[in-house]
Amino acid sequence: MTQRQAVLAGLILLILSFQVLVLVILAFFPYLPNPGLSNLNNDIYFLLAPLSTIFLLELLYAWLLRIAAREASRYSSTVRSIAHFLSEPFAKIISSVRTRSLSESARTFKILSRPRLLLVISLAASVLLAFIPYRPDLNPSGILVGVDSPTYVTWISQMLARPLPQALQYSLVEGLDGSRPLLLIILYMVASLGVSPSQLIEYLPMLLAPLLALSSYAFVRYGHGRANFAGLTALFAPFSFYLSVGLWGGYYANMLALVFAYLFLTLLLVFSKLPSATKYSAMFALSVALFLTHPWTWVLIATAGLVFALSLWRETHLTIHLKSIAGIILAGVALDVLKSTIFATRTVAADLATKLPTSADPSAFWVNLVDGLLYTHSGLLGSWIILGVGLFACFALRFGDWFERLVLLWVGVASIPFLIFDSYNQTRIVYDLPIPVLMATALLFFLPLIGNREVRWPGVMIVLVLVICVNYALQGILLL
Repeated sequence: MTQRQAVLAGLILLILSFQVLVLVILAFFPYLPNPGLSNLNNDIYFLLAPLSTIFLLELLYAWLLRIAAREASRYSSTVRSIAHFLSEPFAKIISSVRTRSLSESARTFKILSRPRLLLVISLAASVLLAFIPYRPDLNPSGILVGVDSPTYVTWISQMLARPLPQALQYSLVEGLDGSRPLLLIILYMVASLGVSPSQLIEYLPMLLAPLLALSSYAFVRYGHGRANFAGLTALFAPFSFYLSVGLWGGYYANMLALVFAYLFLTLLLVFSKLPSATKYSAMFALSVALFLTHPWTWVLIATAGLVFALSLWRETHLTIHLKSIAGIILAGVALDVLKSTIFATRTVAADLATKLPTSADPSAFWVNLVDGLLYTHSGLLGSWIILGVGLFACFALRFGDWFERLVLLWVGVASIPFLIFDSYNQTRIVYDLPIPVLMATALLFFLPLIGNREVRWPGVMIVLVLVICVNYALQGILLL
């Protein structure tokens, strides 16, 4: 080991030791003395939070930079020379990333050798994190957390006070203009068994959080094929934005919609490789469920699916990809028009039109970005570690691989409305990004490049990133 490697190893181990101490203090809060380590960690988080604005822009628009650089290099020898000069110090890394596959990288990590164990850990962590805000010692009065939680209780109570036909009609009309009927109907059915609406909303995140981890695992496991990669993705799911921001806002419909989104895109990948009527029927049903749960997320996922199908059609010249997704989108549009006509509610298109900016001031974009990441949701989206790690994946993913292409298109499609929406609606777009997949992808692509048998960089770095993310989630949830 060289002196430089020794110094770097010592620094990493020092940071890891500090983060582990913070984790122990937060995990046993308030029963362990806190010498100020968790406060210091929180101060560091807020000190580095402004970096998240740059990281998010790079994450969202890496695809645009890649296209611009490729096209400029194709037509300009000067640009090619500059690009070669700038990339020369990173030539070995760039070459390794281009030739290395995610499957190959996943096999190099001993820490990922038991993906089912990683999935179990992820499911258990999801339940425990969702339970923390309602621990009797931290919340003896059982007060609901989440901005939208009281609204859900009101909706369910209103439905319980009506006969079944009127309750169903209420879910299609009154519950946020009838945009979340599926979740409301499910909650109503459970509440009809004698469960109080408040208790139902209290336990709902403990069901949705592990479902999110499980669905992200399925997306990678069956969409990509590597269980190791899937296990790491599932491990990041409860420690990303999904649970902390979801609990802060009470975004239960959005959380359930992401579950449907992951499963829908899993089937889209599987169907694209080997079409069958059964897979298409399941995909169609998931699309309808997604639309009836959270139309905004449906628009994002359906658009990404359409662009993906178009790319497959251009590549394979097979119309089945395009016809299948076109049928799903047309069915969603027809369902939207039918529902709005019968129940006199707003269509998704009309609702999206209300979110368009009223001012054409370009400076508003940066103001919205800063406000959304650093102030909306108590700054929970301003995580430099999550966005910083995730952005590397957007530079490493390759369009030739269908799984990687779909992830790239998911991010690319989301980046377009991000330009014009206000700060709050920008945050909802960020919330719908495949952050756990991006983080796992970045680690698998880049960590083996700095691997060393003596120092065991890859395993140590994965643990370090995970512990930092766990502390982020714990700190955020404890402040709810």
